[in-house]
Amino acid sequence: MFAFLASLIFVAAGEVAPPPAIPDAAVASYLSTNELAEWNRALSNTAAGENRVKIAQGIRAANSGAKAGGLSDTPEQVQARTQRMIDEGNAQIQEASRSLVRLRSAAAARAVEKTKPVTFSADITPAAWSAVVTQSVVRLQKQAHDLGYAKVHLVGSISLLGDGKLNRPEELTAEIRSTWTKVDDRSLAPVPAEGYAYIPGVGKGAPSLSKGLQPATAPKQVAVLWAEFYAAPAAGSRGLFFLRLADAYGMRLIGSEVSYTELGAAVAPATTCRVSLRDDRSFLPRLGESGEWVLGFDRASNPLGSALLAHLSFTQSKVGVTAAPYVVIVAGGGPASSEGVRAKWRAVTATAPAGSIAFQVSSIPLVGEGVDVGLLTLNIALPAATK
Repeated sequence: MFAFLASLIFVAAGEVAPPPAIPDAAVASYLSTNELAEWNRALSNTAAGENRVKIAQGIRAANSGAKAGGLSDTPEQVQARTQRMIDEGNAQIQEASRSLVRLRSAAAARAVEKTKPVTFSADITPAAWSAVVTQSVVRLQKQAHDLGYAKVHLVGSISLLGDGKLNRPEELTAEIRSTWTKVDDRSLAPVPAEGYAYIPGVGKGAPSLSKGLQPATAPKQVAVLWAEFYAAPAAGSRGLFFLRLADAYGMRLIGSEVSYTELGAAVAPATTCRVSLRDDRSFLPRLGESGEWVLGFDRASNPLGSALLAHLSFTQSKVGVTAAPYVVIVAGGGPASSEGVRAKWRAVTATAPAGSIAFQVSSIPLVGEGVDVGLLTLNIALPAATK
């Protein structure tokens, strides 16, 4: 894992030829199957050639007398015989070296290509409040149905307005519940008598959503639904509305909807809204290619930055996002499980032009040093024609 993370420091673009060298230990990860076989043969032949040279040099050092190397060998004969061994070993090394140089160069070029800057972006649709709730509910309801979830638990809502205080608005939760049941009154589970709270699982078992509920025993049995609203800009009632869906067994995000809206407003904000993450070293694509990665969120991460990163990670990469911390924040209980989490997002507020909110993004592995990823920007502006 750490060799992979270390590879993230390579410069992504603007390099002059030849590309910067990479450690031999990392070369294999950039080679095809046939190239890897050639690489291993070349390494083996290099070692054999070096060993042949070493043996010849040892014979020379140990047998410098008139009878060295045999009953009738003269010093000249020993010299000639060991020189042939040295020449053969060096030829073997030279032949293997051509393959090693070519494959190292190919791997270095691919490393540069894989670590070049890439931008993830999404236009966030401005919409009237009622349309936002309805559209988000319908989309996630369909997703839950298509994935085979029989029951969905709406555990609550959170909002972060201009005063910086976290709220759990019951009226928002009630509106989402009402909207959901109007479309499908069977899939949304009733609120348990004890209310919702995150109850950590025992051993490798799944967590429960309430003291009175049994935990899921497998994926795609029970889904968890919650809403988030973040004022953007910091003051006022305009901001980003997220509706999220997660699997209650693995506590992984499986659905994310986002819109730019104004709480309770009958008309959509007359603005454009776009979020983008400049990934300076193709961090997300390489995590997605490297296997089952799940990201969490550092305590120092800005809530709005974290929310945007969760959405981009889920919708535009193969990297998983843990849902447990969100469920704890929304419903209470805890502590949140870190099962499967291998690193945590951290978004720290950065200087941004007027009309934008920016965050410097890094990823902090559970063990080891952090990786600087790039700049996350949320741009909110009037359409060009109305400025």
